[in-house]
Amino acid sequence: MNQPTHIIDSDGEVIIILRNANSPFAPGIADTMTGMALPESGHCVQSPAEVIEPSPEVFEPQPEVFEAPQPRPRRLKTKYKKKKKSGTIQTPPEAASAPSPEPTPMEDPAAEEPVPEPAASPEPAPMENPVPEQHVAEQSVIEDHAVEEICEPLDESCFYIQVSAKHLIFATPVFKRILTGGWKESITYLRKGSVEITAEGWDIEALLCVLHAIHGKYYDVPRKLTLEMLAKVAAIADYYECRESVYPMAETWLNSLEERVPRTYSRDLILWLWVSWFFQLPSQFKESTSVVMSCSENVISGWVLPISDKVIVSNGISGLMNESREKAINSLVLFLHETLEALLSRTRGCSFECSSMMYGALAMHMESIHLLSSKPAVPFPNLKYNDLRQKVLSFKSPQWCGWSRVFSNFTETHRCYDSSFKSLFANLSDCIEGLDLDSLDSL
Repeated sequence: MNQPTHIIDSDGEVIIILRNANSPFAPGIADTMTGMALPESGHCVQSPAEVIEPSPEVFEPQPEVFEAPQPRPRRLKTKYKKKKKSGTIQTPPEAASAPSPEPTPMEDPAAEEPVPEPAASPEPAPMENPVPEQHVAEQSVIEDHAVEEICEPLDESCFYIQVSAKHLIFATPVFKRILTGGWKESITYLRKGSVEITAEGWDIEALLCVLHAIHGKYYDVPRKLTLEMLAKVAAIADYYECRESVYPMAETWLNSLEERVPRTYSRDLILWLWVSWFFQLPSQFKESTSVVMSCSENVISGWVLPISDKVIVSNGISGLMNESREKAINSLVLFLHETLEALLSRTRGCSFECSSMMYGALAMHMESIHLLSSKPAVPFPNLKYNDLRQKVLSFKSPQWCGWSRVFSNFTETHRCYDSSFKSLFANLSDCIEGLDLDSLDSL
């Protein structure tokens, strides 16, 4: 196996090869803020190694090992024919291990004696030396082992982490399936007692936090994480299904967080939504879902984070967040039309003048925000509940004067409950109520 760059267990049988480390985390969040469609997959969701059926063929040397040196036998074959023409019967043992000489002209037979070259790689023995099949099999196994140990040069995006197979099998069902099921890794592990498993894209520090927790080495786990790092740890623990391993550190991490749930739509808001869902934080989950639903102008999607389908949209089916957003916007639009109809039928307003003035003003305001002639349709694209509510509350109420009932010779500004939009729309909700985390468990 490759030499580890990080050692969690010095006696560990597994090397986790982390490639393309520190890839961008949840890039779909930025796309959502600009109204772009989100991809359905990201770095935090990766596919396990290819599963195969156990069969006797697995234990035979793999034919693909010989694909790399295909050009070399052709050159040896040409050399063999030339030597045969020149009368050479057998190549000396020294020539079998020495680098292959360049072809020489046919006119000079004496020049056919092998001449060693300084910069050439060792090549297989010439074809005229028959080799037993058992020796070929052993040689292919050696070559296979050599190929396995060849790895890309160490760089900042490739890490080798030595861990314990027993801890992985005990703590995470994902690694248990990989190491004990019908996978390539499990067969290699059973044959050799050690194996390399590839991971892709994770943040190296977040992955080390999870692996230290899996091995019970909590003294090596940082006591303080940023919101971004905490979200990465949660994504890794969710993927490998080892939530229980990181739970003992959850309270310490959350208490040390400097970031709080923002009141505006931002990347931190989405990260809070994910963290509160994974660590089951009812208060933060209710607050973050409220802000997301109130400030979202399009269909709420998953942001390539593994949030439950009950909460977000999945495969075209709206989750509770989308249903609540659509219901709130539809209720507000419907309320405006019902109020307009009530003024027209004079069920609202204290007099003909009052109903007429308020009806005309409300119709003008609704037309200015494109809600009079036609109603917006679900899923209400490019429409935020908070923005719509603010526009409605900013409607300017008309003012007119009427004869005073006390002093008949004087006029005064008309005032009644229905003559002010502020009083008509006083019961509008400030925001969409967030989801109750406890109630989701019963769904």
